[in-house]
Amino acid sequence: MLLFKKARVRTFTLWIGILVLSVLMGIPGAFASSESNRSIHSVLDRNNYLLNDGTLWSKGSIAGVWTQNRNLIGISGSDNEVVFGWTVDDQVIMWDKENAHLPKIKQFKGVKKVYGNGWVQLQDGSLYKFRDQEKVLDSALDVSSYSYGSDITDTILSSSGDIYYSKYSKIRKAGNVANATAIAANNVFAAVLKDDNSVVIVNMLYQEEQITIANDVQSLIWWGNEYKLLAVKKDGTVWNYDRNDNYKGEQLPGLNNVSRMVYSLDLDELYAQLQDGSWAVYHSGKLTSLSAPTLNQVTLTASTKEANIGDIVTLTVQENYSNGFKTKRAPLPGEITLEQSQVALILPEGKLKATGMGTTKVMLKIGDKSSDTQLTVNSQQKLTGAELLNGDVYLPVQSVFKMLGAKIDVQGVRFKIQMGNELITLTKGSAVADFNDKAITMKGKVQTINGQTVFPAELLKQVARIQVNWDTELKQAKVFVGNAAFVVESKDTLALIKKKELGNLSRFIGKSYWINSDTSLGQRFSKLTITDIKIEKGKYDERSYSIVFRNTKGKSVIAYAGGFPSSVTEMLADSDQFFSYDPYKKYNWSSSTWKKIIAGEVALGMNTTQARLAWGDPNSITQEASSKGKIEVWVYASSAGVRALGFLSGKLIAIY
Repeated sequence: MLLFKKARVRTFTLWIGILVLSVLMGIPGAFASSESNRSIHSVLDRNNYLLNDGTLWSKGSIAGVWTQNRNLIGISGSDNEVVFGWTVDDQVIMWDKENAHLPKIKQFKGVKKVYGNGWVQLQDGSLYKFRDQEKVLDSALDVSSYSYGSDITDTILSSSGDIYYSKYSKIRKAGNVANATAIAANNVFAAVLKDDNSVVIVNMLYQEEQITIANDVQSLIWWGNEYKLLAVKKDGTVWNYDRNDNYKGEQLPGLNNVSRMVYSLDLDELYAQLQDGSWAVYHSGKLTSLSAPTLNQVTLTASTKEANIGDIVTLTVQENYSNGFKTKRAPLPGEITLEQSQVALILPEGKLKATGMGTTKVMLKIGDKSSDTQLTVNSQQKLTGAELLNGDVYLPVQSVFKMLGAKIDVQGVRFKIQMGNELITLTKGSAVADFNDKAITMKGKVQTINGQTVFPAELLKQVARIQVNWDTELKQAKVFVGNAAFVVESKDTLALIKKKELGNLSRFIGKSYWINSDTSLGQRFSKLTITDIKIEKGKYDERSYSIVFRNTKGKSVIAYAGGFPSSVTEMLADSDQFFSYDPYKKYNWSSSTWKKIIAGEVALGMNTTQARLAWGDPNSITQEASSKGKIEVWVYASSAGVRALGFLSGKLIAIY
């Protein structure tokens, strides 16, 4: 059953490096068990090939050469933009060669082969699209893709010998060849290899008689876009059958013991795989070997030499090869060791996670090649639990020593702290610490304050030369470890920081206001209390100010004030938005009057204040004197029309 639709894969994900000139290169030493055993497994062209250890090398026109190891067993490609690969565990990977760091990976079951435009053939013969994993054909033998400029076609050979031809999203059956085993398409012509090793030509556009042009053939490809068919004979020779010369066979010189040929349209080059598995470039009757280079030097670098606890540090290995090629990749976990293991944790994909304050050497070893770099870890994290008792600073035991990269074993009232090679034992209620089996008298006892066990900070100076200072302004401790430092806040620190940050705006915290116009914050005239004023910093250090209110139901609502501190003051002072008083208490009006005002309605007999609250400020006011009192006319103009209110001596007597 045919489920086929044209599938053309354009610009997508990533992949790998390669060399240039007559000798190509190979795979990094890290990916090979032995450099001497590395060889080229399959070739798309001299810039895109797979080694026998599953490493892909590729080259983008802009990105340049790159390489990755995915334990691939095969690769394919139909143009100069995309490379496909598949693994023994049935993963299919697609790389855009200009963005090799973003491969697209999909899982199939029983992958046999992937063809250039993203056709995935399974072991049972079924054919799927890579992009959406949609089934295309129940049983396919082979797929051939053809592209020339914007002219793109796909041809599928089914197990029954049916040939399906797709162009411009139109699919049709284009013929049948009995006992077919493989197909190669060139524009509207298909060369079909049969199980008796003969080759027939099928015109997929017109109903022409199929003609047999060759025998004893084991594999075939089209050479360029000029209707030249290359057939590899069972005896290892290669023959050219030119359609423009009625497919007259001509043996290509210099090609013997060949198992298959590959043509690169982009580079206009032919490649031959010999029967011993080796590859070579074929040009003008001569073969030039393609071989993998050897690794000369490795250099390890880190994305940063200064990190905070919790940060992820990316490691990069630069590999220099004997042919002058240089490539960068992520090191494997087994290639990295740390001098101080408590400072960082080795993660997959060439990354480290900073776990404790300190400095460590990061070492790389690939075969007999090595390199190292240094990583210093500090922390911007602010701990809590600092206290100042009788002039002495106390710090929480567990959080502080964990920050220093120590391991803590709590045994009842005792804390056994392993900090590097040093062992410290603290006991609740005791002013004596044990340091490497030596007693040290501290300035005070280990005790519990506000739910945390704390110790006299002076101990850090005694055992590790760590300085601790007390910040009297913000009531917090600053702990200095070499060139690094971290802060331990007290219970009062956050409120002091907030007050310092807000400056004069802190006077508004706790004040109440009543809604006038901004009903998004709640019902009009309802009460709001300011609980916070948020300050957000933008990319270019610009600031924005928002007021956080709590309504009468206890729910928080936020109003954006503007980009300056004065924006908060101006918003709260604007009576069109907020009242600084309770209007219900100030104006002792009837509930029916308040309901009309909230509903935006006016009624005869209302005074000017009530009308203004109901309808807002008018566009214009005219006044005149009369024997009965002062007459005022308020005019409201809007897109809905013009309305007016008439007042006599402050009372509404007319609504127009």
